[in-house]
This record gives sequence, C-alpha cells and structure tokens, in this order.
Amino acid sequence: MSRWGLLCLVAALAACDAVVIDHAPNSNLLDAETASLETGLGVWTAWYGVTASRASTDAREGEAVLRVEVTEPYGWGVHLDNWPGFAASPGAHRASFWARGRTGRSVVAQMKVSWRDSAGRELQAQTLSSPVLSGQWVRTALALTAPEGTERMSVEVTGDEGGVGEVIELDALVVQASSIP
Repeated sequence: MSRWGLLCLVAALAACDAVVIDHAPNSNLLDAETASLETGLGVWTAWYGVTASRASTDAREGEAVLRVEVTEPYGWGVHLDNWPGFAASPGAHRASFWARGRTGRSVVAQMKVSWRDSAGRELQAQTLSSPVLSGQWVRTALALTAPEGTERMSVEVTGDEGGVGEVIELDALVVQASSIP
C-alpha cells in the first residue's frame, strides 16, 4: 500500500464513530460479577439447604469465591436469580467451573445449564459433574450444544450429599460459545 493510500485509510478510520463491542463471540455468557464474584454475588442466590455468600479467601481466580454452606441434610443448591437467564444462542458451547470442598466429606458439585426459548421454556438441560471435592481446587468442563430456538440460558449448581456445616466453594463459572462443536 502506498504512503498516500495508507494516509487515506487512517483518515477514513479516524472519521468513523467509535465501535462498541458488546462482548467477544467466545466470552462468558454469565455477567462478570456472577462469573468471577470479584465485586459481589452477581445474581447467585441460595436455592435450598444452603446459605450462599461471597467470601474473600484463597480463590482459584481473583480474590473471591461463591461460598455455599450446607444448612440442611439431603441435598443443596444455588441458582441464578435472573429469570429466564442470560442471553444465549443455538450452537456449540463450553461450560466449566472450579470447585473445592472445605470440610473433607465426599461431596460432588453438579452444574446444570438449561437452554431456554424466548418464553423461558426449557428446551434442553445438560449437567457437568465434578469429581469428589477435596481441599484442592478442581476444574470441571464439558462441551455443550444449545438447541435451535435457544435465546436464554440459566445455571444452577447442586449436590445430593453433604452434611450440615459442609462448605463448598465455587469460582470462575463459565458458559461460552465455542467454535468447536
């Protein structure tokens, strides 16, 4: 490209309005606060058998985690309080989360991703199950496919076991579009 051509290109680009990019095509569908917990709980809320809080602790990423303390026997759960969920589209996605148990019991965390249509009806649900949690962080990931008609996505994290006082910590929760089916 000649020097004059390059100058014309620079002038043309400078004359354009600022470009606003909502998010990269492969960015997290969960908002930053809900995914990272760095500035608050986001839209996480206790569902059953737990208290849910943001805790500044030895986080996997950043400086805070979603702390889930079991308050009743026979299962526990947290979910998003933003019905019908975050915007999503059909196609290949990847979901992952980091988790650890804090009291040494045999606890497994299950992250359920529900794909919903524009009316909030569940079209399909897919679940990622962690290995038995210990005091060490463990990442669980799974390739998912959102069906045709998907416009929204919601997430819940549950467990079937865990005694009163059990603590589960969750961090870096991600659901993102993927170019790999």
